Amino acid sequence: MSLAANTAAPAMRTGDAISFSGVSLTYGAGTANQVQALKDISFDVPAGQFVSILGPSGCGKSTLLRLVAGFIQPNAGSVTVGSVDPLNARENGLLGVVFQQPVLLPWRNVMDNVSFLQELRHLPKAKRQEVAKRYIDLVGLRGFERHMPHQLSGGMQQRASIARALAFGPSVLLMDEPFGALDALTRDRMAFDLLDIWRRDQKTVLFVTHSVQEAVFLSDIVVVMTSRPGCVRMIRPIDLGRPRDKDQRLSPEFLQHCKVLLTELEADIGYH
Repeated sequence: MSLAANTAAPAMRTGDAISFSGVSLTYGAGTANQVQALKDISFDVPAGQFVSILGPSGCGKSTLLRLVAGFIQPNAGSVTVGSVDPLNARENGLLGVVFQQPVLLPWRNVMDNVSFLQELRHLPKAKRQEVAKRYIDLVGLRGFERHMPHQLSGGMQQRASIARALAFGPSVLLMDEPFGALDALTRDRMAFDLLDIWRRDQKTVLFVTHSVQEAVFLSDIVVVMTSRPGCVRMIRPIDLGRPRDKDQRLSPEFLQHCKVLLTELEADIGYH
């Protein structure tokens, strides 16, 4: 299933897009313990697009991201990032991952956390701090470079986590419910900040969320998955234009997108 057919995507460059082809994944050994998480997933994420994945709990949304990151491999089918497999993509710095929890190193300050992945690449200290500073500024944490994680709010910790992923220089950013643990106001503010960062840094983003409104507001395309085993139920382009503002969330077009997506989710779980 192709997303590119309904969107004006940039030309593909190595590492700039994600492709799922006939992907299935089963957990567990032996017939009694096996659980099929994904079944025959096929779609392409165009380069430079912001794509969200929606679906009921346990449908395999996070599993898809883990496959793209190369943390696990499918039982059938293939996943590619640009023209390479996920492990090569990760080893070559084409992938950045942001988890639901910030996962910052508690003994390192913001600057050292953001530059940590570059340190693993053995970049000179001056260079990695230069890069880290750029992304600390980009996520709005200027002035907090020497603060420790426990001195930051939840939203600020997540900003630092996003800066760390961006500082690695990826073409593709994988985000697994990064705002799920935040309060409503902070989550709302982070959505606007993320769009601003995405606009300026131009990454391909694959974003997992449980929020229909968040998916519609952020995305160029929303992929709706079925209950387990997860399959693609719907691919919906979000034709709201860019940039987006708060008023758009009250527009008839926005509400119609939300209604269609919510109807698909409710139909899948048999909600009446």
